[in-house]
Amino acid sequence: MIRKLFNKKTSLPFLVLLVFIFLFSLFFIHSRPVDKKTGKIKIGAAVVDVEIASSPAEHYLGLSYRDSLLENSGMLFLFQNEEERAFVMRDMRFTLDIVFIDKNEIVSIYKDLPFDEDSQGVLYESLYPVDKVLELNGGFCDKNKIKVGDFLEFL
Repeated sequence: MIRKLFNKKTSLPFLVLLVFIFLFSLFFIHSRPVDKKTGKIKIGAAVVDVEIASSPAEHYLGLSYRDSLLENSGMLFLFQNEEERAFVMRDMRFTLDIVFIDKNEIVSIYKDLPFDEDSQGVLYESLYPVDKVLELNGGFCDKNKIKVGDFLEFL
């Protein structure tokens, strides 16, 4: 009975149908809105709305492929341990300030990092072990007088 249902003529359309269902389900899963973890921090005198990146996949993607950040917003990368970190401007479309933070104290800052093709492989290293990294719009640190030694406070 089963052989009669699945012969050469019916198995190809059945296989095509299965592939279509599989691809449709992948599209549906990836098109659903994702609940992003967000928070609010104070750094220096500035209050910043942050999207929190805490998983390895979120760390890898970062702000890549986005066209911009809202004013007074950024991405806060949280790590489970303290170690020297290195970031790149891979697939970025706007300039960034990258702030390296250990135990809520800023230990180093890179400002106005370029996002052109020539900067894709450049590593921006923390110089010290850190447990957090904050990415902000380029120029944010100068505009808000944020400097090494300032502290981050969760609101």
